[in-house]
Amino acid sequence: MAWGKRWTWRAKILLALGLGMGGYLGLGLLFFGFRLPPLQWEPSSRATQMESPDGTFFVEGSGATFVRSEGNTLVFRASTPTPMLIVSSKATTTAHVVLQNIHPDALPGPVAPEHTEGLTRFYELTIEPGLGLLIQPRLDVEKAEFRFAAIGDTGGGVELDHALQRAEELGADFVLHLGDLEYQEGDMERAAVALNAANIPTFACIGNHDFHDGLDKVHRRFTELIGPRNSFFDLGGVRFLNLDTAADTWPSNGGDRGALMKLLLASEFPQDSELVVFTHRPLNDPRAGVGEDGHAIGHSAEVEWLRESFLELGADALLHGHIHETHSDMVDGMSAYIIGNGLNLPESGPAVEAGILIGEWNSQAPQVSYRIEPLYPTG
Repeated sequence: MAWGKRWTWRAKILLALGLGMGGYLGLGLLFFGFRLPPLQWEPSSRATQMESPDGTFFVEGSGATFVRSEGNTLVFRASTPTPMLIVSSKATTTAHVVLQNIHPDALPGPVAPEHTEGLTRFYELTIEPGLGLLIQPRLDVEKAEFRFAAIGDTGGGVELDHALQRAEELGADFVLHLGDLEYQEGDMERAAVALNAANIPTFACIGNHDFHDGLDKVHRRFTELIGPRNSFFDLGGVRFLNLDTAADTWPSNGGDRGALMKLLLASEFPQDSELVVFTHRPLNDPRAGVGEDGHAIGHSAEVEWLRESFLELGADALLHGHIHETHSDMVDGMSAYIIGNGLNLPESGPAVEAGILIGEWNSQAPQVSYRIEPLYPTG
């Protein structure tokens, strides 16, 4: 009889745990979405607005995320070539704001910085109550021509330094990094230093190594130091769409990525404009003999949802890393490039020349042209 009582309580505990776990999973799927691996709810987004530590002024960002406070100075990092910060206060005060990742040739906008150091602009603003000031440095959105480089899987060390230098040598105005800045402890912090010290800005998507390391939620450091997991920006006649494919998403259309895709699918986008999608894991693995999935996104429902969404959006090009090689292919009429050779270490088979992708847009021929250049040129 005593054993029966113990089993009754044990059953109740197991039932309660089961119901609790079921509720947790149901709540996550309904409201947040899950990421795997490791199993977790969709991570929260990095703040785009912040109040100064002493409460005297407030900054609201668009195309820029909050990085940290330095004393009473608020530091933001641009995730587009055309960021905007609105600085306001309830009383007359002096606001100190820093904005990182701004091209040296960017126009100053309504408010000029107090001084500039490389890609970082420093502002000292006198704010009157009820009158916000607009910080809006920007590359000309009607820019007649521009060039960009794309490369992934560099880690945060000397290979990243080389890739940034090589992109500049090839005349790029900015870099699209295709994920995996962190391969070893401290890489994310080293990458942040390297990106801030570069001569051209970088806009990065999150890689699987940037998402987690066991139970270490690396994505928190990525969004703090590098940029958002999902975003887009327009420059000239091109839209660049940055999407998080670092870990499987359940359901496929859930989380921040699903919300952004829903917004874009419902919005007007000129059909004669170019759409470039850059994300870490590819839809499929183009290498021969690697099986059905290979080293691509492993969740087939997610692959199908992304492919259909890209086609509905009218994507022209897909840029990926993840596979440590360089490939060009076509996926349902979309140009697909894998440029994951940032470490110059092939995923498998014999070594192939590491490449860096160069894209060029010109208003006279409004279509992005691509070519692959050697990452480590010889001679």
